[in-house]
Amino acid sequence: MMQAPGTASASLRRCVALALLALAAAILPHRALADDKLRQSGVIWKGIDNCARAAAKAYPDYTAEALAKREAHRRLCLRQNNLPSGNDAPAPAAASSGDMSK
Repeated sequence: MMQAPGTASASLRRCVALALLALAAAILPHRALADDKLRQSGVIWKGIDNCARAAAKAYPDYTAEALAKREAHRRLCLRQNNLPSGNDAPAPAAASSGDMSK
C-alpha cells in the first residue's frame, strides 16, 4: 500500500508545525518572566533616580551642610517609597582574633 504523493508531505508539515508549537509553548513563559523582571528593575531604578533628583532640587548647593541634608532627604525618600538604597549593605564580618592559619 502506497500513500498518495501529497499526503506524506502534509503529514511531515503537520509534525513540524506541532514540534514548533510545542517549542514556542516551552520558551514563551520564560521570556515573559524575564521581561517582567526587566520591567520591575526599570521601575525600581526610576524610583531611585526620582529620589536623587528630588533631593538635588531641594538642596541644590554644594556646601557640606547642604550635601548632608541632600543625602538625608534622598535616604528618607527611598525609605518612604520602599526602595533599596545600596548603602545599607551589612558590614563585612570582622576577622576573629584567633589565628586560623594552622
